[in-house]
Amino acid sequence: MMQENQNIDHLLTGYLNGELNDSDTHIVSEWIASSEKNQKCFEDFARIWNLSQNTNIPEFSSEKAWKKIAPQIHKTPFYKQSWLQIAASILILIGSMTIIFQLTSDGGQTSVYTSTEILNDTLQDGSVITLNKNTQISYAENFNSDTREVKLEGEAFFDIERDTTRPFIIHLEQSEVHVLGTSFNIKSSSKDELISVYVKSGVVMFKYLSQDSDSTYLSIKLHAGDKVIYNKTTQKLEPIQDASEKATEMYWLNQELIFDGIELGKVSKILESVYDVEISFNDEHTPKCLLTVNFQNSNIDHIMAVIATTFELELEQRDNHYTLKGTSCAPN
Repeated sequence: MMQENQNIDHLLTGYLNGELNDSDTHIVSEWIASSEKNQKCFEDFARIWNLSQNTNIPEFSSEKAWKKIAPQIHKTPFYKQSWLQIAASILILIGSMTIIFQLTSDGGQTSVYTSTEILNDTLQDGSVITLNKNTQISYAENFNSDTREVKLEGEAFFDIERDTTRPFIIHLEQSEVHVLGTSFNIKSSSKDELISVYVKSGVVMFKYLSQDSDSTYLSIKLHAGDKVIYNKTTQKLEPIQDASEKATEMYWLNQELIFDGIELGKVSKILESVYDVEISFNDEHTPKCLLTVNFQNSNIDHIMAVIATTFELELEQRDNHYTLKGTSCAPN
């Protein structure tokens, strides 16, 4: 039996990670079976431990984790600390290595960051921001007073609470987005030279530095359905004119693909980008066929099968390469 309370936490960590020898494994098994209380404690511990193992941590070492967290655990006597608290401490440690979300406050600034999951954040004014993976927003703690301003790095969807007295301003690298109340998607990364803004509803004002000035902003008004791309290197706008190039703008958020009379050749390029596959045709006319269909939470096999059936084509698949064979939409 485990007589030393201070050894229980360490042994359970090793037990769940499969690092104990046969003798210690037997000791832990007997301790778990000795009472309902011990069984419940172990189940709580194991449940949170298993959650921590799903955070995709590269080369995780339970020994290193233990050395880092043990001093904090033993600041208070073990018998005063619940197993759930210890398990939660381990999960907090894991989360600090692969950040799922993190709230920090430094000098009146609050930051929200997500690295592995899509995260919703509701601001003080009621506005809701959905952050894509590897995205961070920052805003002042007095955000809801005189101004509503945030700084974005990454990709996020904004659903802004309307307030005519306080415009909502998103600060980006070399540019800004000004709104009153609307919904839109922004993608801006320091690793990427492009900033894209897509308006789902309402109207936004996109302001950007021009190539002729380092301090004067030009502006363009965007309405629902509009998308614009700003190149930070050339400091020029690259407006989207083809509706097919907006088909995947919201895919990360709603897993929906909308094709409204889009040529199959352009559809194939979109699918290749989203699903990391290759698509080819054996007839020069088929890519000109127009596709009108919506896909929601669909895998690539289903999508390709629907396309093949719609245009009476033969579908051939080899690994991640799809070929649509046959003639369709041939000119008269």
